[in-house]
Order: sequence, then structure tokens, then C-alpha cells
Amino acid sequence: MDLGEFELIGRITEKARDAGRSGADRFEIGSGDDAAVIRSHGRIVTSVDTAVAGVHFGTDRPPAEVARKAVACAVSDIAAMGVGPGATEMLVALGAPAETPDEYLEGLADGIVAAAEEFELDLAGGDVVAAPAVVISVTVIAHLDDETPLVARSGARPGDVVAVTGPVGGAAAGLALLGGLAVPDLSDLARDLLVTCQLRPQPQLTAAPVLAAAGAGAMIDVSDGLTADLGHIARCSGVDIRLDGTQVPIVPGVAEVADALGEAPLPFALSGGEDYVLALAIPPDRFADADTALIAATGFELLAIGSAEAAGRGDGAVVITAEDGGDALAPPGHDHFR
Repeated sequence: MDLGEFELIGRITEKARDAGRSGADRFEIGSGDDAAVIRSHGRIVTSVDTAVAGVHFGTDRPPAEVARKAVACAVSDIAAMGVGPGATEMLVALGAPAETPDEYLEGLADGIVAAAEEFELDLAGGDVVAAPAVVISVTVIAHLDDETPLVARSGARPGDVVAVTGPVGGAAAGLALLGGLAVPDLSDLARDLLVTCQLRPQPQLTAAPVLAAAGAGAMIDVSDGLTADLGHIARCSGVDIRLDGTQVPIVPGVAEVADALGEAPLPFALSGGEDYVLALAIPPDRFADADTALIAATGFELLAIGSAEAAGRGDGAVVITAEDGGDALAPPGHDHFR
């Protein structure tokens, strides 16, 4: 690469400033100093997410696409807490091998700034280092007043309705297609949809504050697989979660991809991950109002897929009831070390 460390930092900072994402009204000192100084009030919600070449994305993917997805995944984590857009900044740590072409680094910078515009983030700074592979680590920091409702994983109670904001399985199917899987009976429209699910996740920033205000007791974004993430809610809340396998919404085309892989569509969709819809538990007397509010805000329904029960299987479990009425423990999701 011809760009030096400080030239790249300056290039990213300049792009953010030109795009109006430098947080001028909130930053006392912004990017370019040893640390950022940010005026705040109330509470701060923060999360960090990291993407590594060869683990989270292929080196053949366009850099702007890679950067946008890295930011989207980080943003999805604060959406899972009930946070919407606005009054949020990000810090980006970027690592790359010394031989990385300048065009690739510029593409990463463009993707970071474009994502900042899309998700209404201000760039507060970050770091640039040499690394054996391209690494993008994104920290997001949201500022909320004391009255804004937030939702943790620990508030599910027996009797709650378990629901999702959209279908699952699309990202895993898209990844299989990008890996070269041949599915002759899959339409071009379905293929494009599945690939888009994998490459351009949509954090639920509009839905999140609506559901928090409507009374969701526990919420999580589906990143590691629906059943794995509902398992986090079950364990943190001390409940079991029972899913109705016939009610779980699956993205069109997933069944054909699963069949080509020799897998059943439901377990494939439940364990695939990277869907970034929200899964939640909500008291039954709040469900109808939450559904109405979600439709008004996003145009999409809140989809009931099961319920929370008193824990009877240790520290919380997810159980699936199949069409034949039988129960089975849910398939595991993604684990970086397994």
C-alpha cells in the first residue's frame, strides 16, 4: 500500500466530515486527537463487533460491502436493546496487511462512511494497525435519556409470547449460494433475495424502540441462529422457550437450498444465523398493541412463534414442537470456538 497509517486515518476522517457524520454538535473534540471528547446525558448504550477476513467475509468481496456489513452487525446489537437511530457515534479499528492495495483501503473507508450515513452514526475516531488479515472492529455508542425504555435478555416470564420481526434462514442460504452451491430449481428472484440477506443485513433500528415502548420484556438480535439466541434469553431469564415449528417464518428459497445441502429446512433456518431480525418475549396482553405499533412504524407484522414456560430443563432450554406433536431440543447455532 502507498497510503500510510495517518494518511488513511485522515482520509476516513475527511470523508466522514464531508458526509456530515463528524458529530459536530455533540463532539467537544472529535477524530484526530488522542481521544474523542463527547458531551452526553442520561445513559450510554455501547457494543463492539469485529469482522475478520477469512472468518466473517471472503477476501474476494468488495471492500465497501464488507465495511457496511461490519457496521450493520455492530448497530444490530444496540437495536437488540431497544435503541433507535440518532445520537449515536462509532469508533472503527481497522487492521490490514502492508500489501493491501490503496483501492481496497479506500473502499473500506467509503463503506464505513456510507454506513454511517445509512444508520445515522457519527464517526468519533478509531485506530489503524498492520495485521495479518483485514480486520474491522466497530464500537457503537448510543446516548439515551433516563426515560427511554431499554430491553435486556433477562426479562422473559412464563406465559410470554415469543415472537420475531421477520423470517429466518436467508443469510445462511445466501452464504451457501455464494460458496458455489448449485440449486437448479431456485428462481433468480429467490437467489438474489437470499444473497442480499447474507451481504446486506438490516439492523432493526426502527422496530427496536417501538417494541421496547410496547412492553417487550426480553429481546435479542438473531446473529448466531434463532434457537441459539433464544437460548440466551431462556438462560438469562430462567425460563424454557417452546417454539411451534409450524409457525417459524422462513425466507422464500431457503427450503430449496436446504434440500440441495441434504438438510431439513427448519433446522437449517433455525441454526443458520446472521438474519439480524429481532426475537423477543412479550406479555400476551401487550402483543396486540405491539403488533399494531410495529405495523404502523415498519409495515411488517410481529410474528408469534412460541411461548415462554417455567424452566424445567436446568438453566433454560429451547424446545421445538413439530407437526406430529413431538418435542425436540433445538439445534445449536454458531459458536466461534466450536
